[in-house]
Amino acid sequence: MVEEIRKLLLYLKKTTGKYEFSETEILTILSIKTRYLTPDQVKEFLRIAVEARCLKQSDSMYSITCSINGIELSLDYKPDFDAIMNEKDGTDVTETVISLITEKTSLSKRDIISEINKMREKNPFLSPKVAALVVARLNGVDVERFLLSA
Repeated sequence: MVEEIRKLLLYLKKTTGKYEFSETEILTILSIKTRYLTPDQVKEFLRIAVEARCLKQSDSMYSITCSINGIELSLDYKPDFDAIMNEKDGTDVTETVISLITEKTSLSKRDIISEINKMREKNPFLSPKVAALVVARLNGVDVERFLLSA
């Protein structure tokens, strides 16, 4: 769903130990200290995160409002700004696949997400997108269009 945004929010939380940040603080961490993003990219990230309801803005403060539990960061983590932009554009495959499964089966969205989570518990190396594709395939949904051709 908004995995890359959640990863970046977890990074901010781990860096500061807080769930609430000022825009200046976020800009300092992501742009000046780490040089992960440009100042313009940080501002775009904040806008996208607020739209995705992962951050709540009140006055000049931003609070994390989405769950960052279960997200893991590698030791060499660096945010993927292109993935954040894709999430903004709504090109997240997971949501599309979940919708296809609900149309094809009698399962509710909640049941499907539960199946995806169970699959990820069995194999923690699966991304949510891959797990969603596997669950779709197991439920008889054609997922070939989502696979990259070699």
